[in-house]
Parts: sequence; C-alpha cells; structure tokens
Amino acid sequence: MSISILAGLPPRSELLRSDSVVIGRAAEVDLILGHPEVSRRHCRVLFEGGEWFIEDLGSQRGTAVNGKRISGRTALRSGDQIQVGPVTLAFGVGSDESPGAAELVNPLGTVLYMGKPTADIPLGSDLIFGRSDEADVVLSDPVVSRRHAMIESGPKGYRLLDLHSKSGSFVNGRRFDEHDLVIGDQIQLGPFFFIYDGRRLVRVRRLSVGRIIAIGLTRHGDNGPILNRAGFVAEPGQFIGILGPSGAGKTTLLDALSGLRPAESGKVRFDQTDLYKNLGQLRSLFGYVPQDDIVHSDLTVTEALTFAARLRLPAGTPRPEIVKLVDHTIVSLGLADRVNLKIGRLSGGQRKRVSVGVELLSRPPLLFLDEPTSGLDPLAEFKLMELLRHLADTGCTVICTTHVMENVYLMDQIAIVSDGRVVFQGPPEEARSRFGVIRLSSLYDALQSIESRALPSFEPTLPGEPDHDAPAPAPLTTNRRTFSLPILLQRQLAIFKADPKNLIILLAQPIIIGSLVAWAASDPQLDQFFAYLATLWFGCSNSAQEIVKELPIYRRERLVGLSRWSYLTSKFVWMASLTASQSLLLYATIAVGKFGVHGNFQWQIIGLILLALAATGIGLTTSAFARSPMQAVMLVPLLLIPQILFSGFTVPAKDMTPPVLNLSQIMPTFAAQRIADVSFLINQKISGALAQNYPIAYLNINDWVRSRTGERLKTGTVYREIRPVWVACGSLSLWTIGGFICSYWLLGRKERG
Repeated sequence: MSISILAGLPPRSELLRSDSVVIGRAAEVDLILGHPEVSRRHCRVLFEGGEWFIEDLGSQRGTAVNGKRISGRTALRSGDQIQVGPVTLAFGVGSDESPGAAELVNPLGTVLYMGKPTADIPLGSDLIFGRSDEADVVLSDPVVSRRHAMIESGPKGYRLLDLHSKSGSFVNGRRFDEHDLVIGDQIQLGPFFFIYDGRRLVRVRRLSVGRIIAIGLTRHGDNGPILNRAGFVAEPGQFIGILGPSGAGKTTLLDALSGLRPAESGKVRFDQTDLYKNLGQLRSLFGYVPQDDIVHSDLTVTEALTFAARLRLPAGTPRPEIVKLVDHTIVSLGLADRVNLKIGRLSGGQRKRVSVGVELLSRPPLLFLDEPTSGLDPLAEFKLMELLRHLADTGCTVICTTHVMENVYLMDQIAIVSDGRVVFQGPPEEARSRFGVIRLSSLYDALQSIESRALPSFEPTLPGEPDHDAPAPAPLTTNRRTFSLPILLQRQLAIFKADPKNLIILLAQPIIIGSLVAWAASDPQLDQFFAYLATLWFGCSNSAQEIVKELPIYRRERLVGLSRWSYLTSKFVWMASLTASQSLLLYATIAVGKFGVHGNFQWQIIGLILLALAATGIGLTTSAFARSPMQAVMLVPLLLIPQILFSGFTVPAKDMTPPVLNLSQIMPTFAAQRIADVSFLINQKISGALAQNYPIAYLNINDWVRSRTGERLKTGTVYREIRPVWVACGSLSLWTIGGFICSYWLLGRKERG
C-alpha cells in the first residue's frame, strides 16, 4: 500500500513499509511532512486484522478523512483523502495498484486570470481567488473553495483575507483569517503556491527547497583533510546544529553545504538537483550569515536594512513596500526600540540580529549561519537561538554551526563533527544515549576519550538517484536587481554623512596643505608640483583601504547577486569625486594664497582631475591587492616615493639617463608634470626671461622638442605645441583604465577568500 501527497507540499509517493507509520514534521517520524502547520507527531497509519486504520496523535490542527475530522481510530480505504493540517494525502494512490494516481495527483492545476492561464497575477484592484468561474483568479482544483480568499488594497498596502474556505489559507506556513502582505510572503491556497513581491503574486512550484543530502564531502588543507567523506541530511523546515570541537571542520562543512567554498569531491543535492553544477541558479534559495557581524557600523539599523533590501529586491519594487518589509523585519528581530541607533553602538547580540536580519529581508527558504552565538552572553544567545527556532517553524530550513550546548534542545537535529567526519546526526536526545552522556555539555569530553577512528561515519544515501542530474528548480524569488550603482552610491553618501568628522577632514586636508604651500613656496612651478603630488596622495590614501576593509561585506552581497562591476564602479566614482574635489579645493587655496595663478589654469585643472582619476585607480588596485587595511596603508608610501623621484621635477628630464627617462615617462606624476610644463609655456614668447621664470618647464619642454626635431626652442617664437599635453592626458587615462581593470581582476580573485 502507498500514500501520496496531493496538495500542500511538493508531490511524492511513499510505500508503507511497516504496519505502523507515524506521519509528522519531526525528523524521526516515518513519513516526514515538512510544513510548519503539521505537528511533529501528527497522526499514525497502522495495519491490524487485515485492515488499515488512521488515528490522530493529539495534533494541533487535527486530522480529517474525506473532509471529516476524526476523533479516534478510523478505517481507511484505497482512494481516501487524508487532511493532515494543510497537507492533503491520498491513501492507496501512487503505486502500480492504483492506476488513477495520475489523475488525482495534479499539483500543477491551472491558474486563470482574466480568463487566461498565467503565472503572474498583477495587483491593483480587489481580487477574489477561488474555484468558481465567477472568481477573478480561478484556481482549478477541488481542494480550493468556490470563493477561497480575497486580496484587497488599502492605505497600508495589500491585505489577504480568507473567505471561510474549507481547506484554509496559509501565509508563511501559518493559517490566517486576515494578513497584511509583506514582500516575500509565501502564500498557499490549496495546492497553489505564490510569492508576493510587492507588486504582484508570482506562482511557484513549491515554497521549500526540498530535501538536502550531502555525501562524501572531502576537502584538504595544508596539514591533511579538513573534511573526510562527510555526510549530511536536512529536511525542509528543520533547525539543525553542526556541533564539534574547534578545528573539527564545522565551518568547512557549512561552506561546502552552502556552496560558498565547494568541497573538492562529493555531492550536495537539493532534491535531485546537483548544487555545485547549478550554483548560479540555486544561489537565490539560501542566505548565509558569517561568524563576524558584517554590516556597516556607521549606519543606523533602519538605514542598513533598507539599503540591504534595495540591493536584494528587484528593480521597480515600490518604496512603501520596502519600508514595510524593513519595519516588519526589525520588529521580528526585537529591535523596534533601536531603529535609529548606529549599529556600532548596539550590543553584540543586537548586532548579530541585524546581521541575521540582512538575510531575512529576501525571505530565503534556507539559511546558513556560522557560529551565530559566538561572543554573546547567555541571554543574547538564547534570544538568537529562539529567533532561529521561530524561523524554522515558519518553514525556513536553518543550519548553523555552534560549539555551545545549552540551547540545542531548540533544534530538531544535531550533526556532530569530529576530525572532518560527521560521526552522528539525529535528535539531541538520541545523541546522549549514543555517546553515553547525561548532559550534552559533556559530549566534547566523551569525544576526547573515544578514539575518533572508532566512531562510524554518518553516511546518508541518495534514494532513487537519477541517471542524470535534474535541472535546477526555478528560484523562489523574482529576478534580482542587476544594476545597483545608484543604490551603492547612496549608501556611500549615507556612510560618509554618518560621521561629521568625515566632512571636516575632507575639507581640512586640502585647505591646510594648500595654505602651507602658498605660504612656504615662492616658485609657481613648485606650487604645481605640490598640487599634483598632494592629489596623488589624496587619491591613493582615500582608496587604499576602501575595498579591503569592506571585503567581507562585498563577499556576502556578492552571494545574493551583487554585480562586481556595480560595486567597483561605485567605489571608483565615489573616491574619484572626493579626490577631485579635494584637488580643486587645494588648487583654489593656493591660488587665493598667491593672489592668482601662473600659467594656463584650464590645463592645470584638467591635469589635476585626470591625476585624481588615475590615483583612485592605483589606490583601489592597492586595496584589492592588500590582505588587510594595515598592509594597504603600508603600501601607499612605497607607491608615492618613486612618483617623486621620477616626476621630472626633482630630477629634470634632461638630467635623466635613458633607462631612467624611459621608466619616468610611464609614471603618472611625469604626465602631470608634463601638463604643468606646457601650461606655463603655452602661448608665451620664448625668451630668456621665460626660461628664468619657469626653468623646469623650459628645460623639460626644450628637451622634448629637441628629442623629436633635433632643434631647441627658438627665441622670439610663440610656443603653441600642445601635443605633449595630449600624450600626458592619454597616459593618465591609461593609468585610470588600467587601475580599474586590475582592481576588478584582483577583486574577482578574492570573492571567495
């Protein structure tokens, strides 16, 4: 005899292989129904005296047969429909002895809107959902009532109302009468599943990622295997902890399961889909919370979550819906009284909850967390674990690493890792008897006393493994945003404005340096030298730490689809704008201090702006290359000092040997000096007074003319040759483009650490 899922969960059939089959949500039951409205031990199907019976096990939602709720043991006949909470089962359907199974199992019933089949239902006016032809959205399945549910619009957005339907309506796995929709809400009406994206309902095949199975995961480190043929299983809606002593391989296993750092060998499957072969398509199914609190500490809770939501949600999502989503997430995190507080001023537990909240914005059906309770006090740890338990109860599969045992009773299962192997996976209560300990806090001592090689490995199997991999399932969310540059720039501005000292420093640097140059230097050529040297320093120092200090945040956002091009372009545009602004302010300060400027100021300003762009590219390359902010800071002087030596000012070009001159000619400061040289001579009559007033410029340009024509600058002629300027501008442009390309390539190499 067999039993099949008709509605409420992805369809499948199971043979009843014993005389007593317990059905429920818990991992230890015989038939697992991963729906939060199904009790852990919901009902039992048993065979006695040649007949099949069913009995309810005290479930919260009760059990019904053919629409009638049962109170005791009830006989079953082939073809009976069993209602287990929101899940409809067909008894005796799905095996070879039931030829009508194909007609009964129809999880892809038709959705009609405006009389046409559709997967997208736009929202605007009020809509009635039901089986009747008079409904606005017709759901063709007998489980759906004639008038099942209604969506109405109001001043606060859209509200979903159940119209006293027989099988009930569910949002995020919970039955409701009225519910205000929030972006990401998962709606179930009979066997039909929808996701609300702020503008419409999008039909999906399922609301869970199905079963996750990993077998034979192996990864090697410098001192041997970190993972040694590790196995793992997770059912939908479970809360599973990966436990083990330090260095056991917990984080490596988590990274392998999530695809963040795939195992060198072995398989991870979501149902019948290979994770590693379909990582790009499956990435939207999960969220990943690293051990560190990777959020911008200068932003408030509301700002951080709002920018995170805008980056994760599709373009065109209405702003009021984003605000509602952020407010809903803040309330669920228990941070309603901290909305306007900077994250850097929150407690450790509150920062961790914000970090979790960033991932919850996209409502992932699968959430990975690496040591989420690390560094938290016992109360904060309990509140966070309680939050994760609540998430699992809403249908989200939660998998986290931890070494703390006090709150494992909140978990459905624990997986114990030792020497890179999963030596146990099952309910926490079973672990106590397995390792002979009274309290799980004694487990680590027991592991040390047991020879690890004597412990058998947990080795799941792949039931019904196909000959070839199934295609990746459609993502549960709609298409993510692909162009994020405006949002990233707005976030840069918000971070900059968060601390008034940033503006003070930005303005003070060029004003102080410019004032000192105007006061101490008497040579206009020296003024220009200091101006472009300071510009190079501004650009390199501003950008040198920008990528490396945000690398963990970038890696996290890259997992949810952030474009590397958008991220790097936002950094380049922002840093280049700051550097150019400082450069122009420095130039203006020197000009005011000297009561004017010498030479052609248009070319001088163009040269400084182009150098600001080139310096930004150099700084970002340095930041993408460095392994830490400190290392980036130490590299800046190493880059700047050669620029002074090979600029053509401290050592004029005519005094350089050919090898030195060849090296100098590719330097950005040499190009900036060449533009400054031309700015002093352009449209000026060549004379002894000109050579005396601008000796460096005269010598450099005279050497350039002689190298190309074999003649010197002719006295009495007006200098009009601007070819050196165009060459210099081209050189600075190449430095800018090259810096962007190098930083783009280096950033790509660091995406996964």
